[in-house]
Amino acid sequence: MQIIDILGQLVPNVWTALTQLCATAVLFFLMYRLAWKPVKKILDTRSEYESSRLIEADRLKQENEELNAQAKASIDVAQKQAQQILEDAREEGETLKEEIAEEGRRQTQKMLTDAQKDIEKQRNKMLDQMQEEIVDTAIAVAEKILQSRVDEKRDRDNIDTFVKEVVKK
Repeated sequence: MQIIDILGQLVPNVWTALTQLCATAVLFFLMYRLAWKPVKKILDTRSEYESSRLIEADRLKQENEELNAQAKASIDVAQKQAQQILEDAREEGETLKEEIAEEGRRQTQKMLTDAQKDIEKQRNKMLDQMQEEIVDTAIAVAEKILQSRVDEKRDRDNIDTFVKEVVKK
């Protein structure tokens, strides 16, 4: 008897199994009608929402890339403008440097010319003064000689005395 009891417990009752299968089928049908369609609708709606979000993200990514390209182009243009401004400033600085150097050369040349003219004037003035002094000296020597024209020895003494007086002045 023990074997029949064990066998009876191992093999299920056909009516019980059939009842359980029917109950399971009814549960699946009710779940499909009451839960599956609304859950599927919620999942489909969520899927569409996420899909639209991905499309929007792609669109925003593309806009961002376009803006980055525009910003890069603007930066490149600004760098070129800055480079041009620096080049213009460098050229203007060189031009100004050359103008200042040229002005300095002109002023130096003018000062040199003025100094040469001044030196020439002073030289001519000195020559005129020397000529006047020589004439005055010659006249004074001639007067002395004429005043004491007695003999040759005396003439020499008078000239020596006069020359010593002129040298002392």
